[in-house]
Amino acid sequence: MRKTRVALGLGALISALALAGCATSETPVLLGGPGELTIWAGTQEVAGLQPTVDQFTADTGVKINLVQRDFSDQVVSDFITQAPTGQGPDIVLGAHDVLGQLVSNGILAPVELGQRQQEFAPVATTAATYDGRTYGVPFAIETIAVLRNDGLSQAAPQSFEELIAAGQEVVDAGRADYPLAIPQTPDGSDPYHLYPLQTSFGAEVFERDPDGQYIPQLAMGGPEGTAFAEYLAQLGQRGVLNTSLTTDVTKTLFLSGRTPFLVSGPWNLPDLRAAGMSMTVLPFPPAGPQLAQPFVGAQMAYVSAESSQPLAAQNFVANYLTRPEAQLAMFEATGRAPALQSAIAEIDDQIMSDYASIAETGVPMPAIPQMGAVWNFWGSTEAGIINQQGDPATLWRRMVGSIEGAIQ
Repeated sequence: MRKTRVALGLGALISALALAGCATSETPVLLGGPGELTIWAGTQEVAGLQPTVDQFTADTGVKINLVQRDFSDQVVSDFITQAPTGQGPDIVLGAHDVLGQLVSNGILAPVELGQRQQEFAPVATTAATYDGRTYGVPFAIETIAVLRNDGLSQAAPQSFEELIAAGQEVVDAGRADYPLAIPQTPDGSDPYHLYPLQTSFGAEVFERDPDGQYIPQLAMGGPEGTAFAEYLAQLGQRGVLNTSLTTDVTKTLFLSGRTPFLVSGPWNLPDLRAAGMSMTVLPFPPAGPQLAQPFVGAQMAYVSAESSQPLAAQNFVANYLTRPEAQLAMFEATGRAPALQSAIAEIDDQIMSDYASIAETGVPMPAIPQMGAVWNFWGSTEAGIINQQGDPATLWRRMVGSIEGAIQ
């Protein structure tokens, strides 16, 4: 009987919010009630939330307690532990790639965006979807791209080989030391920064269903994966990739003008801008026959399935965080591009606008639990291939077998 009552209550709640979601952003939606909400959010997110929180409280009378907790494995663990007891937060802000873990633990309530779902960048709503249901509201998206030092090059390469050639031209002229810089680590390579190259060969990490949702079936094998592995070995042999060039090293190379191109996300922009660099953001060019699609991360507002104020919590995320002014406030505070298309269009920052456009061409980081079995095998294998530690096809095939075994 308890499950039946919960199901009926959730259905009524989602129906109410679906109707509420049809209201315009200028029309307050008064779904509040007594009590208050608790939100866990990072330092920057707290600042970005404050204007929206103030408006929500003014409209509904519901107070919101903002608790500063930067998103981490510990926050995820605490949320999973505390939510079933009713002691956890009503809403948590964090990355989308833990969505599968949170849903599997039964601690998230679905969120009905109604017509507003069409207003987001499709990659953001795909990231917010698990098993055909939407969980949470995306408020930011970010990805990697190629940053160009405009003082060293004006090239806009259409292929990865053209990118290498453009960088080498600067090196040959004695104006730089490295044609381009892609962050790596000595033992684990960096599959995240190399993923656009991999997808350009048609070797995505997991298969996807017709709706773009990942399924736990590895897609990195076959001739596409082998072709990528062999190209990776060539890049290592040619010195284009070097596993000793870590994230900090590559950033320093770019800052000091020793390379004209850096593969990076927007998180490095504050330091680069402080140095007075003139930069342009370019899409990651493909090395294979397909589009180079980087991973995209979405920042989400999740609602606890055990919230003591479910109507108010759903109202806040579905009808307030979905407003352009709310998403732009988060952008100003965090430096992450909004997930809402109308907010993206209002960004008065060409570099961030370009990053947002590139993110819309990428693919979400897999949020299925099986992704946890991928990273170590993937990174160590790529490092071995780059460092010429064996036949690339053989190493890649062994990696695929190891990951499939771990998943099963």
